[in-house]
Amino acid sequence: MKNILIAENLIKNFLVVVLALVFFPVITSPIESIEATQMNDFLLTISIFLVSICFANFAFTYEKSNLNNLPEKILSHTAVASFMLLLALSLEVLVIAIRVVYPTLFSVFVFFAILLYFGVVLYDFWDILRSRNR
Repeated sequence: MKNILIAENLIKNFLVVVLALVFFPVITSPIESIEATQMNDFLLTISIFLVSICFANFAFTYEKSNLNNLPEKILSHTAVASFMLLLALSLEVLVIAIRVVYPTLFSVFVFFAILLYFGVVLYDFWDILRSRNR
């Protein structure tokens, strides 16, 4: 069961990253078209949205799911995948907006965004492995 959960989690996380990369060019143009005077409000809104997504992601736990029940396992993976996709897309939006407003900080925020996303992926693997031990 452990190897199956890890494989499913790898596939889920891979698909989320691929979807986020596919949407990157689609969301770039609308974000770059926001007027500079409105960008600070937009950054604040995105930041609040990111906090909400992180809260939802960390509030969910595989530990309370019955991963032996296929429909419940699929629902659990789908819930986490949706949180992670929202997080990845929101981080992309944030980084694009930072590039518009603070171009010199762009590479720093790309690095921070990658670290944050990597941490969430590690948490996802830890959580799914922890659930198996109940």
